[in-house]
Amino acid sequence: MKRIIIFTFFTVVLMGCTDKFLDQPLRGQQELDDFFASAEASERFVNGIYQKINGEGWNQINFLRTINEMASDDEWSGNTEQPRADITGIAHYNVFPGSAYINSFWEHNYIGITRANLAMAYIPNVDMDEDLKNRLLGEAKCLRAWFYFELVKTYGGVPIVTTWAELFEPEVYKYTRATTSDVYSLIEQDLLDAIEVLPLKSEYATSDMGRVTIGAAQSLLAKAYLYQEKYAEAEVMANNVILSQEYQLEADFENVWKPNHLHGVESIFEVGYINDQLYANIGGVYSSTQGSRADLGWSWGTPTSDLENAFLSEGDAIRLRSTIMKHGEPVYGDPDVTSYDAAPTRNKSGRINRKFYIPKGDRPEVYQVGQHPLSHIHIRYADLLLMHAEAAYFNDNEAAALISLKKVRDRVSLTTDMSLTGDDLRDAIWKERRLELALELHRLHDLRRQKINGVPRIALIMGPNGTFVDYNVNHNTDPFETTNLGEAMDKGILFDIDTHLLWPIPPEEIQLSQGLVEQNPNY
Repeated sequence: MKRIIIFTFFTVVLMGCTDKFLDQPLRGQQELDDFFASAEASERFVNGIYQKINGEGWNQINFLRTINEMASDDEWSGNTEQPRADITGIAHYNVFPGSAYINSFWEHNYIGITRANLAMAYIPNVDMDEDLKNRLLGEAKCLRAWFYFELVKTYGGVPIVTTWAELFEPEVYKYTRATTSDVYSLIEQDLLDAIEVLPLKSEYATSDMGRVTIGAAQSLLAKAYLYQEKYAEAEVMANNVILSQEYQLEADFENVWKPNHLHGVESIFEVGYINDQLYANIGGVYSSTQGSRADLGWSWGTPTSDLENAFLSEGDAIRLRSTIMKHGEPVYGDPDVTSYDAAPTRNKSGRINRKFYIPKGDRPEVYQVGQHPLSHIHIRYADLLLMHAEAAYFNDNEAAALISLKKVRDRVSLTTDMSLTGDDLRDAIWKERRLELALELHRLHDLRRQKINGVPRIALIMGPNGTFVDYNVNHNTDPFETTNLGEAMDKGILFDIDTHLLWPIPPEEIQLSQGLVEQNPNY
């Protein structure tokens, strides 16, 4: 398994080389010891694990998350000026094994796993304060769980690697795919271990904001339980976060993704960025990759009219204005833009993601991909409340589900029918997830895991008879989407439930394992 393990780690992390890594010699044991020579060195090493949460380049991990959103009903592929079959193909379910974006996501999550494994192997032997040692080990375990969670929900069962030394040996190619259940078991145990030693958010110094906390580990574990339909466990774990009183909803929804509002009261797990022209790819990417082509952006992943209609049908003006920017309209929260140019002849929908938009007055002097200071929130309190609501509902605790649902809706001045029950309550919770978390890169995986009568919801929305396909092919009258046919209106018609609930395993991993790693069905 050439790319997933130690070879990439040594050349990218220890030697600082990002290409031709297989041509470089492996470094020795002494150099590894140097990386864990002190408490300070160990902490720096753990800091390096965090780099792989979003990758160290726009296309390593971040861009597949964007493509995932394009493969849902919330976003078009978008960019019609520079059509790319490898991007639009995934978004339209014409997926081919070997996609650079799908392969890179696999590779760089495994690099993160390898870094975590090294930290867990070496830090126990470092002479340092025991509380700091336990915290660093807890961070490493939580982050390893994060990487495996990203992999299992994307590919299904994957090879489990928990050590590193043996990976110098020929047995590196012995790994087979573990079952999905086994991967989740590792995730659960890592997070339970991390919860025992990680600090609360309030116990971290300001300079340490962004490190994983008890709340982050509990929230990720609640989500892992939810994905497995372990609803009782998910409800309890999410409730633990609520009872901690470490988090609360922002008073104003518009502040959740506001630049220069880092690690706010709602943030549970957030990756920060900085802007420094001396270094490449240490800043964010989404503001450019999803920005308008008339505003120094690339227009990948543009919001659909179907998503806008969901806000309108709910009377949800507060979240709509902070989620979607529309061509020719003012940009909410940016007084410098009274008529936004979304370049509708250059992107499919004439709409742009407001959450990743940086107002003109807040932009760095050099505004380009990889240099944006806008941090990325992976888990926030509203997400946690809706996880709790969903888990409580399926755990036959509708009263608790309604309380959490109401908290989220109250923030944006929407009433909640407290008499909701059964399927109506379930659908209200699911719709709330769509509206609250729209364009935050959760939608595809939500639709894959949520089921109605045992059928994943994605199969009811995509495919020849899917509601999203039917809307766009037979009913859509949107003036932007129906006039720019550079992207086909029938997005999703090729969806196949027997294939597309997972993405394909990188073919090179199958080849290098001599077939021990098996491909997902029908790829």
